[in-house]
Amino acid sequence: MNTMKQRALLTGAAGTVGSSLWQAWEQQDIYSLTLMDINPIEGTKSRVVQSDIRDYAAMQELCQGHDALVHLAYIRQNSRGKIPGEVSDIEASMNIFEAARESGIQKIVYASTNHVSGWNERLSSPPRFSTGDQFRPDGWYGAMKGMAEIAGRYLVDAYNMRFISIRIGSFNGTYEPNNMRHCSTLLTPRDCVQLFTLAVDYDGPVQYLITYGRSANTDGFQQSYLDISGAVEVLGYDPQDNLIKTHLHKFTKSEP
Repeated sequence: MNTMKQRALLTGAAGTVGSSLWQAWEQQDIYSLTLMDINPIEGTKSRVVQSDIRDYAAMQELCQGHDALVHLAYIRQNSRGKIPGEVSDIEASMNIFEAARESGIQKIVYASTNHVSGWNERLSSPPRFSTGDQFRPDGWYGAMKGMAEIAGRYLVDAYNMRFISIRIGSFNGTYEPNNMRHCSTLLTPRDCVQLFTLAVDYDGPVQYLITYGRSANTDGFQQSYLDISGAVEVLGYDPQDNLIKTHLHKFTKSEP
């Protein structure tokens, strides 16, 4: 039986996470993809649109004809709105969320960050356990990502959409942690692909979900401080890599 592929729009597709996703998705041939970024994207067979998420009219046109928005793009800036007329990341995210809604997209998968609750790492050592209902940002980056999650809550309640936010711990595009912290927070490429694929494909009863994005990262005694229970229990996430088991000893041995 032939089934229609989901039509997925991926913003920030030239980035490290975006590249890992579309390369795997093309290989698996599971979605009809549109890849969007302000930077050029090479080596793909999917439709590519080079555009700016701050351009509302362009985003409204871009969202047409898609079933799901996977929003990875981020506006980097140092001025934080001090320049008149400058569009911040939260404004850009709200713009594309609204463009998606107006275009009939019913599902948004959002790449958030552990920095939404990053202050937990400053409160204690080991860090306080971070769950999806916590908002304790450690800077404006985390604050704006948390604001976008609140915007997603509004879309779910007001327009019956689905919004899944993945607060990525750490992602370097490899299976090797850069430091001891990464042994707890790292999300490996294959676990990243699995998690985002499950989020795009999910059609169950939960319409609003915030979960952290990391690999298994536990040895039964020591566990990552980023909660993935929502991903496991709701989405069926089964991470394959465990950096605490495979790599933590490399960093603890070097300590005096």
